[in-house]
Amino acid sequence: IGPVLSLVHFQGRLLVGIGRTVRLYEMGKRQLLKKCELRGLPAMVKTLQAAGDRAYVGDMMQSIQFLRYDSTGNRLVLVAKDRNPRPVTCTELLDINTVAVGDKFGNVSILRLPRGADVGAIDITGTRALWDSSREDATPKLETLCTYHVGEVVTSMTRASLVAGGAESLIYVTVTGRVGAFVPFTSREDVEFYTSLEGYLRAEAPRPTGRDPQAYRSYYAPMKHVVDGDLCDAYGQLPYDARQKIAERLDRSVGEVMKKLEDTRNALL
Repeated sequence: IGPVLSLVHFQGRLLVGIGRTVRLYEMGKRQLLKKCELRGLPAMVKTLQAAGDRAYVGDMMQSIQFLRYDSTGNRLVLVAKDRNPRPVTCTELLDINTVAVGDKFGNVSILRLPRGADVGAIDITGTRALWDSSREDATPKLETLCTYHVGEVVTSMTRASLVAGGAESLIYVTVTGRVGAFVPFTSREDVEFYTSLEGYLRAEAPRPTGRDPQAYRSYYAPMKHVVDGDLCDAYGQLPYDARQKIAERLDRSVGEVMKKLEDTRNALL
């Protein structure tokens, strides 16, 4: 059928991506026993993750599909899929409804299952077939929560805390060996502070190549709900007059702005 590019443990069984098919195996006395499968995925399965009765399938061309295992009918049902095509290179499960996706064009996106979509999963086969053929127009679509252009192919990502007792962040690595992190904001005050700081720095920060920072971070899709940390970090490299000007707009002193940036960095590292 095709090459095996991903394996994952699933409820005491083995879920395997074989070409454009997702297949569930159980351990037999002499060999693996095929229990059920879902055929006809848009492209070859690249990544697999599982939580509860759900499986999260990333393929090489059409992004992410959420599957659910129906134990009564012994079948895999397509719950939802992404509305935008993404050549997936890696995924990381954030919670049972949310997944982070890295693609080969250097973008990181966070997708979420709409509320109630799992309950309304549609299966129109009407038979106890080994595979499901849900209609394209009847399949719920995933919501895009965040989008950010890293600039390099993201090869792997994971949730982790780099300091003892610290909050988890989304750590990623790229094809050139760069390591980066997405740090979740925990308060509305932090969101407003960094959004304002980023907006002022877009005008004040030097541009060695002359490119607009927001245009670069929105290279393939508009940047959404992510603050550019590299741009905010450029605040400390500005002349003092420029730093003073931005701090006054933020109703803070230069020292308070620098301390806020340092606190955020220390919370991660």
